[in-house]
Amino acid sequence: MGKSFYAQDKVFFKNGTSLFCKILAISANTITYKDTLENSQAITVSKKEVLLAEYKIGGIYIFGSSENQLNIKTEDLFETREQRKERKMKEWKEKEQLLPNGILGFYPVQIIAGRLTVSYERLFANKSIGVTVPVSLTYNVINVLNALSTPSNSSSSSSTSSGANSDQSGVGLISGMDINYYHDLKPELKYFFGPRFRYGTAKTLGGIEFLSFQLQNGIFQSSGKKFTNTLSVGFGFFKLSKKYINYPGYEPNQVYPSGSITWRLGFRL
Repeated sequence: MGKSFYAQDKVFFKNGTSLFCKILAISANTITYKDTLENSQAITVSKKEVLLAEYKIGGIYIFGSSENQLNIKTEDLFETREQRKERKMKEWKEKEQLLPNGILGFYPVQIIAGRLTVSYERLFANKSIGVTVPVSLTYNVINVLNALSTPSNSSSSSSTSSGANSDQSGVGLISGMDINYYHDLKPELKYFFGPRFRYGTAKTLGGIEFLSFQLQNGIFQSSGKKFTNTLSVGFGFFKLSKKYINYPGYEPNQVYPSGSITWRLGFRL
């Protein structure tokens, strides 16, 4: 049975024990709380059994005194900021281990740049390393807009234009691999960096066939159990395939700088 990780309250009993929990209600004579185990039942105890209750937001209720209260350490009653951060991170890491290791990614912004992209990322080593394989269907946005705006009776002129830009017509394919190294910043938020490789045909850039390499840095955020958001910036270079080394506007065997800004919407599988 997994755990449901509330931001936890704490109850100290007069027998010297303490318990992390979620306090549901405090009445005139009783305290009702719920354990952190998933699907656990609410438990109601008499205030006579309880010495002190501490809410996660900082409120403390003292219900009585006992000789056994001396068994409670002062550091158990109050957390420093660092201790609280450490506890919350530990709780998140335990929760994260129960989440799926697969992420299906979509890239909505790339659609307007001439790429329809999906990816699959697999997480390894306690989710500290990710290997991503993206696949992009590329197209020339200008050609698509022209086709949508050109009347059907202008097919002859369209075909002429199409012939003059044959390298930009139709669709292309780009694929590759990302290797991401993740570092926790705080619960549900990670920093990552790593290499990114791409090979394929970019229709929007004149239909060129290229190989690119970038180093990317970014932020990875978890949203609940199913959703993730990734934003990254990459810098590197690209080189044309031999077929395009004499392509107009490019120098033979030249390596060109490249950069990218990538937003991915992910769904855990």
